Amino acid sequence: MPNAPRRPGAERPAPESDAPAAIDPLAYSWLVALGMMTIGAITGMLFLHYRNPPATSSAVSLGALAGVLVLVAAIERALEPLVHFQLLGADPASRAVRCLGLAAALAMLACGFFGFGVVHAFGDSATPRYIDVIVTGLGIGALTKPWHDVIRGIERWGHPPR
Repeated sequence: MPNAPRRPGAERPAPESDAPAAIDPLAYSWLVALGMMTIGAITGMLFLHYRNPPATSSAVSLGALAGVLVLVAAIERALEPLVHFQLLGADPASRAVRCLGLAAALAMLACGFFGFGVVHAFGDSATPRYIDVIVTGLGIGALTKPWHDVIRGIERWGHPPR
């Protein structure tokens, strides 16, 4: 029927915009963190391959724990200026994700350079050393935030607000 009135709910859809869709900042931060971890893993594996440091044995498992704590503390202290000057972002969630990525990348690089791996240090010799670099780097990277919180708590306890 050509002269029939239109229904009130029948509107045309809005035309599609040519502008690209906005990227979620937190998703972008995760992509940046994964990119940093990938670069750290590849570099750590290259260090492990070309330097060929001696393998750790299971007899040094307590030394492995000490090595983990030393690397965690060193990486946490290296990230502190970046966090203080907000070089990794101003948003707290994005900054935490990028800190995790950078900490894991630095840990993988150090583990590959020194030939350090907790899986081999605790007795599993069947796992390839390249996988050990990734696992140890991710573990050390994940431990930097709790270690940072412990240091902050000690600083607040030592210097209470007046």
